[in-house]
Amino acid sequence: MTVESSGGNVLVVEPMGASGEVLLQSVRRRGFRSVVATTPEVHRDSLLAVADLIDETIYVDFSDGDQAVNALVLAGRHYGFCGVVVSWEFLTDVAARVAAALGLRGPDLEHAHARRNKLEMSATWKVAGLPVPELLAVVDPVTFHEGALRCLTYPVVVKPAENSASFGVTVVDRADGMADAVKEASAWTHEFPHGIPFDRSVLVQDYLLGQEFSVEGVSDGGRFFTWGVTMKNTTEGAACAETGHVFPAPISPDLAAGIIELASEGTAALGITDGISHTEIKLDANGEPRLIETGPRPAGDLIPQLVRLATGESPTDVYVRQATGGLPAGFVPRRARRAAAIRFIMPPRTGVFNAITFPERLAAGEIVETRVTAEPGTGVVAGSTNVERVGWIMVKARDGESAAAALCEVDSETRLSLT
Repeated sequence: MTVESSGGNVLVVEPMGASGEVLLQSVRRRGFRSVVATTPEVHRDSLLAVADLIDETIYVDFSDGDQAVNALVLAGRHYGFCGVVVSWEFLTDVAARVAAALGLRGPDLEHAHARRNKLEMSATWKVAGLPVPELLAVVDPVTFHEGALRCLTYPVVVKPAENSASFGVTVVDRADGMADAVKEASAWTHEFPHGIPFDRSVLVQDYLLGQEFSVEGVSDGGRFFTWGVTMKNTTEGAACAETGHVFPAPISPDLAAGIIELASEGTAALGITDGISHTEIKLDANGEPRLIETGPRPAGDLIPQLVRLATGESPTDVYVRQATGGLPAGFVPRRARRAAAIRFIMPPRTGVFNAITFPERLAAGEIVETRVTAEPGTGVVAGSTNVERVGWIMVKARDGESAAAALCEVDSETRLSLT
């Protein structure tokens, strides 16, 4: 692995999942040592595959935020951290507090909780005058009764104030579906696997009919930079699981500029003055962009790899560079030279997983990598969240339109064997 610069210890707050592995790779590429904050259970169950990228480990009880911050600040005085980075969505507030206490770069503290709580996030954007889906109701799942919301105009989106990966998110098209949707949204009382308690509030929002996008950005001293817009594919019907991404999105320059401008305003309103950000935006019935949510963390779903494949520059490399010293005055993110896309394979029904047969070649693009993530003989269920995926295929193509066409080929030619 090529080392671009050298430095000291970087605190990596819980590098679980694909974005965590990419972040660890970036720390190593930039020539720093990774000091990972995690738990013994996560270390044992999730991080052994990336052990060669971890230099030292600190075990922290993240279920108590104050205790976690104090422990990491104390560790910072021992290790002399030169930067703090984070990949796990539920710990972005902890990372921000640690960075501030150690005098390191990170987003502001005033909005640290709002960047993790969708109710506070929406309210903050509303006060700033930014376009968001209309909040129709905030429901207490303990006292909720179905008749309370019969006056709503459907469809609506029901979702928890705090969760991720499409858990508990349901599109409801009639009043008698609300009880089940509220029950689903409030099913998780604590984050897994760290036991962080959730706000149990359930949000009922206007359902936006248009295409969904995300913006992959990085901020430095209040300057916002982006590599571009990612187009997202999601399941149809009541569930809202993401099935794929295309970067850069095959949309008009004017629409892309509008989406990027809104992402810049949204991150600024939430105090993401320094650090990476992943902002989700959806079009309304008139084709106008509205903010859905944002977070000061790398995108999941291998989107950083798509950006790197398309531009030749890793967003997480830039994140580490920013967190450990800032970006130069003349910094400009690299533009896309090609497009890249990913399709996640979701079971269409409950059954036992046997195998995936991917196409060997595509007319509209080139296959970069395939991965099967389920073991043969494993029981699977129809995809309603990001967890039900059983594999994926990544492709590259000449442009966004070609990449989208390549995913259509993947859809028609991939075979999923279930019994």
